[in-house]
Amino acid sequence: MKIVHVQQYFNESYGYQENVLPYYQKKLGHDIVLITSTRTNGFGKQNRVKEEGEFEENGFRVKRIPIKAEFKNRFVVFSDLYKYLEKEQPDYIFHHSVTAPSLFTVCKYKRNNPSTFLAVDNHADLNISGRNRLWRLIYYNTLWRKLISLCDSYIDVYFGVTPARCIFLEEELGVKAEKIRLLPIGADTDHIQQVNISKQDFFKKYGIDENCLVIVHGGKIVPEKQVGKIVEAFKRIENKNIRLVLFGSMNDPLVEKAIQTDKRIHFIGWLNREQTLALLKYSDIGVWNTRHTTLLEDCIAVGLPLILRYYGSTCHLIDGSGIYLYEGSVREIYDTLKLVIDDYSMLQKFKEKAALLGKILSYDNIAYESIKYQQSLEPLGIHKKFMSIDYCDMEYPRFRKIL
Repeated sequence: MKIVHVQQYFNESYGYQENVLPYYQKKLGHDIVLITSTRTNGFGKQNRVKEEGEFEENGFRVKRIPIKAEFKNRFVVFSDLYKYLEKEQPDYIFHHSVTAPSLFTVCKYKRNNPSTFLAVDNHADLNISGRNRLWRLIYYNTLWRKLISLCDSYIDVYFGVTPARCIFLEEELGVKAEKIRLLPIGADTDHIQQVNISKQDFFKKYGIDENCLVIVHGGKIVPEKQVGKIVEAFKRIENKNIRLVLFGSMNDPLVEKAIQTDKRIHFIGWLNREQTLALLKYSDIGVWNTRHTTLLEDCIAVGLPLILRYYGSTCHLIDGSGIYLYEGSVREIYDTLKLVIDDYSMLQKFKEKAALLGKILSYDNIAYESIKYQQSLEPLGIHKKFMSIDYCDMEYPRFRKIL
């Protein structure tokens, strides 16, 4: 098939869903093109504004087309998107985001070409979107709920990329549950092979003792991520043979100050894709005590056991392969880290289970299911497994919103 992805912002050489899922769909034999804007999110050292034109990313074509306007970091208003769709003549359109004006353009294309399959996905949950109740009521519950209802008859399936984001579609945007399926952000198992540096060389480069047990945390280190609690819990553990490695962007002065008093803590800054995968691969356990980040799926791809805060966007990411936090307090993090550090056999069992979870949540499976839903909306394996009560405790008070 010809599959066209429509993405608002595109960050080249990253490990986000839009960089990786098309690669795995192409691996299945499909012709893939991703249409995006001349904008990135400006992460790392990337410029926000890019030139129009076509280039290759992970073996598939990417077309940057002009825009008329943007609601910064939410959506763009494309110029002539319909013209580009007509040129590509897709059999399948995968529209990333359910709350963007281009939704109307792809629905128009579907109306004029009814044999085209139209999927839209949702990356919003109450931890990252609609945190202000008034904004949620006006923007999501009223405006976009109405706009989506106008498009609904043309949309074949809505994908939520986590269980909570499936729930957001239904509860906040009014989508019928029978059209919602879990298609999670996946484990990029193929690109682990990009890691060419050895553990010895990598740790030597950053001054990390390779003989120690390594705990890792990364991403944007800002006060709301509460990384300081991880640091404080770690500092309470009296063990000379452990290391805490932090990576990403440091924007929390208190954390920056706190790590200076413990030589077992390393902050190694922003890492590129290969370096990130190398660090996760060579670490022993990862700790994220607040909301979801796509780094968690990278951890799963390399078989890294995890300590995670439990809620609706992480509830599918541990399957006998780690431990959930429910309060996220310093004491809870300390107790959990101490338990794992002191029991080597437990950590080894977690690693075995993490490898199995990586196979289930691999992008190979996710790409296959993304195509399979074109034939039938009957729930497939990933949806049936992870949307069950075994993983989703929807009665848990913080299931939808932890912070």
